[in-house]
Amino acid sequence: MTTFVGIASFKLAESCTTVREMEAVDESHCNPRAFHPRKRVNRKTKLQLLFDEKARREYLTGFHKRKLQRKKIAQEQLKQQLKEERKRLKQEARESFKKLVVSHRPVPELENLISENYELENHSVSITELSSSDLAEKNNWIGINKVQYENEKSEHSDEEEGPQKDELPGMELKTKKDVKKIIKKQATKQVQKSKAFKLKNKLERQKNKKESLRKKKKHIKTQSKTRKGRKKAKKRK
Repeated sequence: MTTFVGIASFKLAESCTTVREMEAVDESHCNPRAFHPRKRVNRKTKLQLLFDEKARREYLTGFHKRKLQRKKIAQEQLKQQLKEERKRLKQEARESFKKLVVSHRPVPELENLISENYELENHSVSITELSSSDLAEKNNWIGINKVQYENEKSEHSDEEEGPQKDELPGMELKTKKDVKKIIKKQATKQVQKSKAFKLKNKLERQKNKKESLRKKKKHIKTQSKTRKGRKKAKKRK
């Protein structure tokens, strides 16, 4: 009997423990916060808001001021872009004219190039083609009959009197000044097609339009004032 009672009491104790565990589990399911304590507050990531009356007033009354500042910065950037665009286009025009000068360099006469040399036992013979005009100039002959007009004479005399300075070889342009003028003209034409120049013209048109509207309103106000003054003067009379 004693053994049976002991075993029964042991089983009852085990059942009691299991029942307690089940109750604890049920309580944990019903109240999940019991096993999840609160997290610590991270004060480093928190923001502190301070009310500054001066900063608030400056922000609310400074819209126009900030707008003018942005406008000034944009104008300066536009001027810088135009300056760089002009510089780049001038450089491109100079390089194109340099290529043109190289392509139009004075070529030596073909008569000098077309010469055949034959070496013999005692001497060498060179055969070159000569024109009748060259022979006439060397031997003071009459040469080929040509009609010479007065204009051609005057042109030849002008060329002989004073050769122009700063001549560029192989070009139709005579002086460096003419080249600079054409480079400048070509650069300005290309600048006018650029986006920066178009934007500048657009801003100038808008500015002129605003100015004309302002003048028009002012003129209308002055006219209305003068009319009112005349009406008052008539009533007084």
